[in-house]
Amino acid sequence: MMRSIPIAIAALTPVGAWATDYSCNFNMECYEDEACADSNFTVEVRGDEEKIATDFGTFPILAIRNEENRLTVFVTSDGAVYLLSASDTAARFTAHITDGPQAINYLGTCEKVG
Repeated sequence: MMRSIPIAIAALTPVGAWATDYSCNFNMECYEDEACADSNFTVEVRGDEEKIATDFGTFPILAIRNEENRLTVFVTSDGAVYLLSASDTAARFTAHITDGPQAINYLGTCEKVG
């Protein structure tokens, strides 16, 4: 049975209507089923530019859901899909890489810039 997801689609904000910047630092990296390890991975959400910048490249944002205490950012690049989810107290950044496939989860925090 096919299910529709109109609620999720309706809740997304067009990228151009949102221009807040965030700086995120992830101090824990979890690769596949291996034990998590210390990390110093950073992500910048550049709302004005409609991009995210990471340690491994800068990519266009597909969609953002920005609520009072929650931020969700969807991004794709050649060979990967990224999801950033953040609240006032925690953030998660997940990279799903098509080669393999592989998944890497990052745990940390984000804060508004400016």
